[in-house]
Amino acid sequence: MLCETIYFEPLHSADSLYLPLLLKDLLTGQGIGHWHLPPSPYLFPDLLLNLILYPLVPFLYLPSFYGTAQMALVLLGIFIFLSKFLDQTKSLIFLYLFEILFIVFSLLGYSLKDHPLPFAYFLSGAHHSTGFFFSLLLTLYLYSLLNEESKKKENDNLYKMLSIPYVFFFFLSFILLYISDRFSFVLGVISFFIVRIWDKNLTVSKRISYFQRKQFWILAVFFIFFGELIFFGLRSMVSIPNSFQILFTYLSKWNGSVILQISGAYLLDFSKHIFYQGRSILVLIGFVFLGFTRFPKLNQHLLLVFFPVLVGLLLLVGRFTYLHPYPIRYLFPLWFLGLFGITWVLCDLVPRENLKGLFFLLLCLVGMLFYFPFPREKAKTYFSQITETHVSYDLEKPIRFWSEGRKTPLPVDKDGKPYRWITGAFHTHLTESEEPMIWK
Repeated sequence: MLCETIYFEPLHSADSLYLPLLLKDLLTGQGIGHWHLPPSPYLFPDLLLNLILYPLVPFLYLPSFYGTAQMALVLLGIFIFLSKFLDQTKSLIFLYLFEILFIVFSLLGYSLKDHPLPFAYFLSGAHHSTGFFFSLLLTLYLYSLLNEESKKKENDNLYKMLSIPYVFFFFLSFILLYISDRFSFVLGVISFFIVRIWDKNLTVSKRISYFQRKQFWILAVFFIFFGELIFFGLRSMVSIPNSFQILFTYLSKWNGSVILQISGAYLLDFSKHIFYQGRSILVLIGFVFLGFTRFPKLNQHLLLVFFPVLVGLLLLVGRFTYLHPYPIRYLFPLWFLGLFGITWVLCDLVPRENLKGLFFLLLCLVGMLFYFPFPREKAKTYFSQITETHVSYDLEKPIRFWSEGRKTPLPVDKDGKPYRWITGAFHTHLTESEEPMIWK
């Protein structure tokens, strides 16, 4: 219901339509050689989930079903994780509360006219959402397996603790994640370090034992080398910007003092954006401060470490690589961890007997969404009536999407030159001589 009402517009924006259109070209025989992919192509697990849904739902409903499926998988992952600490009734109370809070904050963002709606990334396939959830779940699963095996065998040797099928599963999963979205991969790695180093059940020497071994670092170097090799091969088939090259080229123009000055000004401006365009986030932050001491320890540690890491990443990407005044999506993991912690605090306050009452409240909130407009037919009519052959980037993908590929206009920049950021519109010889643009 959220996907079809208040989140309909962001789920059908140009960035969010990238994966459905990429998949359509791939499955209809046009291939993806003409595509100019983003630095993180989101091939896994995002593209995989779209691939599973593709034969099951009408193409024009794919973004909404993707968001619905993603939320269902997130709730399932949370339920599996909670089952280690809570019984079934308490786990269901947590899930109902989580959904209730998610809808409430979504409605709050909508009523306060937040732009973009900060909770859209829970349902979106565009920016790191599925990758982050998968990375976090994969990391926690790996750590729990290593812990169980460590207790049985009384050693911390990574090679002796996991069976070959498990080693293959984790290696393949992390490699796919690495070549799809380094951002999500790095968050998973940091999560593993956080869980390990803050594990009070282990002595200090045990906590850092993995990182003192040559085998660990050899494996890490081999993994990164192998991942970069695959990425290099992928880059030879399709156009993908080299983020590191762009970043280093930009930073080389300035000295340290200028970089610090620019960084401070950017973060100040970003804070102003949150105040004027993300007020539901300010409400969420207020609740986080009030309940932080009662959050689960792991939740607290992840928030404390992720905050400076994500702000630093936001600065590097948004100010010095792909210039963007308000790339709030890079802070999305903080919204998830904050919402999780608040739900945990409320879960302790709700009596077990209130399970049915929470379920009824959730149904009432969903029922409220029927009073919001359903803009599907209006959007389809609007984009189907556009007949221009050269359009701006934000119109090109919606036109291709709503015409189901029958119309393929060329995106152009404000000067009328071909615009190649995340697009697959270049099927003809008209643009072959143009140099690709590497940032928008």
